[in-house]
Amino acid sequence: MATKEKEKEITKYKKEHHVSSPILYEDDAEVSTAYGVWSRPQTFFINREGKIVARVLKEMDWTTKNMTNLIEYLLKEQK
Repeated sequence: MATKEKEKEITKYKKEHHVSSPILYEDDAEVSTAYGVWSRPQTFFINREGKIVARVLKEMDWTTKNMTNLIEYLLKEQK
C-alpha cells in the first residue's frame, strides 16, 4: 500500500486492523500515482515479471481457502 499519510498514522492503522504485510510510506505519492491508488486499503499481487495479476480494493480475510490458494499459486509461479 502506498500512502501520503504520516508514518505514525500508518503504524496505528496496522495495529488497529492487524495488518502484517508491509506498508509502503512515501512523501511524494510517486508509487501511489504509478499504481493508481486512490483509496485504502488496496492490495496488489505482482507476479515475478512485475505485472499486476490481481488487485483488491477492500479489506479481505487473507486466511480463506481461496485467498491462500491464490497466494500459493503466485508464489509457485515460475520465472
